[in-house]
Amino acid sequence: MVQLVTERDLRASLEAGLQETLPAGWRAQLSPTSASDDPQIDGVLDLVAPTGETSQAGVIFKARLEPAQISRELPWLTKDPASLVVAPRISARARSLLNDAGVSWYVPGGDYRIAIGGLFIERLVGQSKRRSAGAPDTRFVADLFAGGALRVVRWLLIEPGRSWSVGDMAERTGLTLGFASRTFKTLARDAYIERVRGATRLIDRDALLDTWAAAPSPPQSAFERVATVDGPEALLRMIRAFTTPSPYAVTAEAAADKLAPFARFSRVELYVQDVAGWDRALGLTTVPRGGNVVLIKPADAGVFDGSFERDGVPLTSRPQLFVDLVRRGGAAAEAAAFMRERGALWPQ
Repeated sequence: MVQLVTERDLRASLEAGLQETLPAGWRAQLSPTSASDDPQIDGVLDLVAPTGETSQAGVIFKARLEPAQISRELPWLTKDPASLVVAPRISARARSLLNDAGVSWYVPGGDYRIAIGGLFIERLVGQSKRRSAGAPDTRFVADLFAGGALRVVRWLLIEPGRSWSVGDMAERTGLTLGFASRTFKTLARDAYIERVRGATRLIDRDALLDTWAAAPSPPQSAFERVATVDGPEALLRMIRAFTTPSPYAVTAEAAADKLAPFARFSRVELYVQDVAGWDRALGLTTVPRGGNVVLIKPADAGVFDGSFERDGVPLTSRPQLFVDLVRRGGAAAEAAAFMRERGALWPQ
């Protein structure tokens, strides 16, 4: 689909689209603004229900709409009873901000969510589509939740109260200054961070963490093993006694149990670099499934960033642990929610 960029085209598309999508008996009239209207709105939408009840909303047409722009404009977008934003593309992050604020939105020829008066209509089929038109924008990173960009995201969440410079982040992650700067720009565009005079501060830690947890998992190899010990606590004691020159970090339910005990667990999962070394040291037996030990060899060494010790056992960072639990689903996802509820996710 060719993107619409002029207000005239956006207006025409909205009028035509409403005629096709409104429930039976509903009528819509889009009018230009008058001298008494807010100068920041581009039109007024009048909706008439089958009962004759009328509702009104201010319409804003945007040729380009970024999450950071929405954050800046929310005070006036939400000051009237209803607003409707129309743009040729509205990202998942932008949609989330608008939904949370109760602002309706419409993508010509695509998705929409309109809640005005007694009307609620929604179409959500294209949220996973990536930008497909034109060359990539080299000012931003393509994926915040993969590769080097994820290391930046992870450190922001590990130390959510810290102010970062680009140089600080590049040094901490081992990335180039240019890539760290591009990642910061992308995060600022999506309204996760705020940049003031060279200092970068995380402003929406929960949204960033939840978006990371919902992103596709990176490639990694998991090896099911059986250790001949009586229960997971004995297994953790055996792991604690193992001296290894390479880093490791316990994750999933066994790690969550050290921070916010939720339910009994039967196996221990840990990130390792040397699978064969752990097999030899612990005398592990390979099984196709149902092991009480899972050795995970990650493609992303950043899983060890921010790891810390609890009861003599290295645990992966709290944000990484939360993401791992959510992605496993079931009782593990419930343990993640319990961590957040108990305040174990963002320690003081």
